[in-house]
Amino acid sequence: METNGKGKRKHDASGADGSGWKRSKGGNQGKWMTPSHKTKLAAVRGRSLEVGDMGFWVTCQRQKEMRAADEILSICEEYGQKLFGINSDAADEAAEDEEPEDIETAIEKEIAAMRPANKPKDAPFDLLKMNVDCVLFMRTRAPVDPLVLVREICNDAAVAKDKSLWRSRFINKLTPITLTGKATEKGLEDVAMKVLSDHFRLADAETEEKDDSEGNACSYAIRPTIRAHTTLKRGDVIEKVADMISKRHKVDLNNPDKVIVVEIFQTFLGMSVVAASKSTADSEGPKEPTEGEDSKPEGEEEGKSQHTA
Repeated sequence: METNGKGKRKHDASGADGSGWKRSKGGNQGKWMTPSHKTKLAAVRGRSLEVGDMGFWVTCQRQKEMRAADEILSICEEYGQKLFGINSDAADEAAEDEEPEDIETAIEKEIAAMRPANKPKDAPFDLLKMNVDCVLFMRTRAPVDPLVLVREICNDAAVAKDKSLWRSRFINKLTPITLTGKATEKGLEDVAMKVLSDHFRLADAETEEKDDSEGNACSYAIRPTIRAHTTLKRGDVIEKVADMISKRHKVDLNNPDKVIVVEIFQTFLGMSVVAASKSTADSEGPKEPTEGEDSKPEGEEEGKSQHTA
């Protein structure tokens, strides 16, 4: 190290001492992002989950949220058209634009379409970025049924044994949500009352005849996942939901007919009831989306995970 005659030290640029350094560029964990990706990230962060929402949770590989977002948007566009007859904006724009356009114009149109102000309020798909790693939420609106959508996506993924046919590389799991409410005891009761009544006889509706007590009975399992939340405890959630269901329905953790999915994230609580199948139980293979819970949900407290049937 030398001085420049004014008492100031000059850095030895030779790097002879092995302490060469570079100024940090900051950014996305040191990763460069295109303007399009920056706009997409800002767009999904600009919206938030609300009480009454339905849709499905998406978990993905860490630091691959934007890649997973691109994948799920593409998948929803395809299945939305196939299952619900929804015409994608991209297809409409392609039909309208007869003249070729340069790359800059195409990017500007994509960025403009991503801005919340330019998105229709009743859009069938609306992707939300949560402020926790590995988690996204796809809000859906009529005519989309999130249970049907997730089931079809996962069924198709399950039969695609050839990896070249898999539609995703970064999505791990999809969890459908029929209704969202506040993550409080009252919110849990309100959501459970509305969701469970379509699938089970409730405990406060025991007016059926005795000879019908086992007629429509089915077994069930309750699978809660808690992320970034400390008020409601896992055991209390299971007990509360189970108490609301008629005793004619039996608990079966190993081979249930139906799985009650409870997702708690920060101040929100979501619930759905899915038919138990291999796709809801087998979570191996991070490249193939699975329905429901996996054996150790990401972001859940250690020791509080539970395998989903």
